[in-house]
Amino acid sequence: RASTHSLYKRASTHSLYKRRAHTRTPTRNPFTSAQHPRCDPRRGKLPRRIEDFSSGLKSCGTPSEPKSEGRGRGRPPLLRGALAAPLPVSAAHALKIALGLKVVAGWLFWEAQFQIARWILSGLPCKTDKERAFKKCAPSYIVSYVHAFFLAWAGWRIVFTLEPAERAEQAWLYANPDTHFVGFVEMTTLVFFTYVLYDSFHLVLEYPDLGGIDMAVHHVGFLVASFGAYVYGAYPLMLGWLCTCETSTPFLSTRWFVRQMKEMEYTQPLLDKLAQALGMKSRGLVAANRIEYYVSILFLIAFVIVRNLGYGWSLVGLYMVEFSGQRLDSSIPLVVRYLLSGLACAGFGLNLIWVHKIIGMATSEKKRKWLRKDAEQ
Repeated sequence: RASTHSLYKRASTHSLYKRRAHTRTPTRNPFTSAQHPRCDPRRGKLPRRIEDFSSGLKSCGTPSEPKSEGRGRGRPPLLRGALAAPLPVSAAHALKIALGLKVVAGWLFWEAQFQIARWILSGLPCKTDKERAFKKCAPSYIVSYVHAFFLAWAGWRIVFTLEPAERAEQAWLYANPDTHFVGFVEMTTLVFFTYVLYDSFHLVLEYPDLGGIDMAVHHVGFLVASFGAYVYGAYPLMLGWLCTCETSTPFLSTRWFVRQMKEMEYTQPLLDKLAQALGMKSRGLVAANRIEYYVSILFLIAFVIVRNLGYGWSLVGLYMVEFSGQRLDSSIPLVVRYLLSGLACAGFGLNLIWVHKIIGMATSEKKRKWLRKDAEQ
């Protein structure tokens, strides 16, 4: 009887252990808070965070974070600076070196264009002060044409892409799932930054021929704004509207060339040919004054459209992002958000000052005298 009871007890204990083994909950991985694959027969792959880590290693060499639900936001594959993402020391140094090399290459790109234009114009006469000033400043205005045409095109492309997009994509560049567009915006921002850096260097060397204190303040503000936008991917829609402001620059440069050329003897025949091509009956200084006046009016119209109306609309979009209540720009440091928002408002104020000056020049008594003289002649 005792042996029978012992056998029954053993059988009961064995069946109990067997049932517990079948109903036991799978063990948890303390590092990923996900079920270990060997303990979960329903899953035949690695936990999600390990999968994300593996895919991040395959795509860019650094682990990527899972996207938060509802916004599609995650750490960019190769964020432009070690300031914006916690990376190993060696990777942070590598990113800083790569950024420095890109800035140097961009600056050399613009400086090479300046030196080529300077070499082409080296044979021009320089007998008078006007001729010497023209020969010294003309290369900078030639390079500004290249910069303005590219940035205007890039800015309008960014604006047309992001205006109908979600607010999150307008607030932070890396919320956009289109990697090609992200790369395009990064390249545009770097082109913007390196040109302002190059132009600031020549603004100091040739001060005040290329601009006064207001232009120097403008360049310093845009240096800081473009650098913050590049490193942190901050406010790409605002960046696009800033780039569209260069739409007015070709008219400004053309007005400068006409103003300089009408006061030099060897360039006046070129203005006469231009007047003839435009169908104008007058020639000489009269035709040059008329051409300058028409270019000034076009410059004023373009300035108001892009630097007052377009820029003002971009501030409305920035306000909607900042005060949406969803903290769409939370990936951007607080100090950077305040700094960029303040610079954007200051830039709009500077544009209002400039448009007042432009209207005054276009409607000045001197311009009216030109038109009266033209009518008399």
